[in-house]
Amino acid sequence: MSRSVRSFRKTLDSVADDSESAAIEVMRAVDQVGDQVLRQRLLNVVHRLNRDAEKLRAIRDGMQGDIQLMA
Repeated sequence: MSRSVRSFRKTLDSVADDSESAAIEVMRAVDQVGDQVLRQRLLNVVHRLNRDAEKLRAIRDGMQGDIQLMA
């Protein structure tokens, strides 16, 4: 695997990790919010952050398969 591909995969992992960390912080904030509409909006943000992290990791994993096919 080339250096640039490894670097790109690391970047994808890093962004996915950051997204999940942000989701956890938002979940902590949700516990302190009394407004139900705002709580639901924040929970939707948590869901999107986690879904995006999953997508980034799927792209990273797919890159490995694509590279093996090219070899």
